[in-house]
Amino acid sequence: MSVSHTLLRRLTVGGVLAGAVIVACATTSPAPVGSTDSPEAQALPQGCNPSSPCAGSTCATSITPALSVVPVDACPREGEFQSDVDVYSWNTFIALNWPATTTTCAPNTQVSILSGQGPTVWETYPEDSDIFVKPGSKPGAWCTFSTPSAMEAKLRRLTQLTEPNRLAALDANVDKFLVSDSKASAAITERFPDIEQAIGGPLTDQNGRFVRYEKRLNEDEYNYLITNNLWNAAGQTKATISFPTGPTQNPGPCNGQPCGPVGAMEVKAAWKVLSAQEVSGKRFYTRKAWVFNNDSGAPSPGANPVTVGLVGMHIIHKTDTQSTWFWSTFEQVDNTTSSFFNAHCPNCQPNTQTASQPYTELAPDGGPLNAPVQVTRATPIQADPTLNAYYRGLLKGSVWANYQLISTQWATGGAPKGTPPVLANTTMETFIQSSASCIGCHSGAPKASGSGTADFSFLMLEAQ
Repeated sequence: MSVSHTLLRRLTVGGVLAGAVIVACATTSPAPVGSTDSPEAQALPQGCNPSSPCAGSTCATSITPALSVVPVDACPREGEFQSDVDVYSWNTFIALNWPATTTTCAPNTQVSILSGQGPTVWETYPEDSDIFVKPGSKPGAWCTFSTPSAMEAKLRRLTQLTEPNRLAALDANVDKFLVSDSKASAAITERFPDIEQAIGGPLTDQNGRFVRYEKRLNEDEYNYLITNNLWNAAGQTKATISFPTGPTQNPGPCNGQPCGPVGAMEVKAAWKVLSAQEVSGKRFYTRKAWVFNNDSGAPSPGANPVTVGLVGMHIIHKTDTQSTWFWSTFEQVDNTTSSFFNAHCPNCQPNTQTASQPYTELAPDGGPLNAPVQVTRATPIQADPTLNAYYRGLLKGSVWANYQLISTQWATGGAPKGTPPVLANTTMETFIQSSASCIGCHSGAPKASGSGTADFSFLMLEAQ
């Protein structure tokens, strides 16, 4: 490829070079979700790389069980192309949201992602609270975190519910308990209040309900934490934390062996309580969940369990090419048009906190205590719109067609601190969008002792 051709490709694929955002010249617009005119067989968009040596950067041409495998890495072409890593992000999103077999915590290849069924693969991963348990106890074995006994233990550990309410929660056969109203857990913000201040507090949707958050980690990261005794604060004290990057890492960080096939991954998800109208609209990936009135697990005076819809998803992945991790973020497409935005409120101040401490969602009578936050997107979506349209077209007919990639932050030779330089999810960095940088923020993540770095993972602060 000539130098001039390389430059032209950089300007037309939607790449981001040397910290500058380059806007792609879209030839088509994303098809409206739910429309019937999305093509069944689509031409590959310009951002696709059919000759990529790694599957992570190759556009899928149809939804098949092969897509249930998480890509090991992305393979950027010469000249550092944003499109290659954005394709990798979409392929990862599909793999993680594939319906799971709960007994193996692996994808169920007999069911398609197009079914919209759950739990998804990432929802079978352990939560942060499953791993960073109290001294004197130890995390359970892999894929034991969603059994009935584990659910009962988790509910007892996380909440203030009275015994009858605990039993009612368990009898409802619900395996999702959403306690946190911030992407930083109560355990972290209690020890490091500056983190809560930096995030800006809870997000209240247009129904007056708090957004809830959960954080999970994959088997490779689980193996690394358990093998190296890093799930507790004492084990972290003198340790050098360096998460695995998959089978290419030699020697392996788990007793000389690789920790697993893909490298460390963490998922952060944002959920909103859906109204009856939103449930019937079928525009969200939904689950039944037990929710609470504040971060401390106080019982909610509202109905339980509730139907929640996925509104935001961060996926971070340490790979052989990305020692500073890939940072992919997705959102439900209605976030800034209806779920968190009121078009009939011209005087609403955008992205301004409406709740005050101590943060409490509902009054004793079940009514909302906080006005909705008027959420607007402070930084434009930086993923190539033709690529988003292509993948949403592949997912047509399923709830997953209602999600879009915002962008992928990664380290390149031209911008080692992160490209694009600003990346924010409106449901997770609502109040700090204009300055949000995943790599920039997480580069200083400390160990539980507060000293020494934790290889970009704030989860390590939760060790007890």
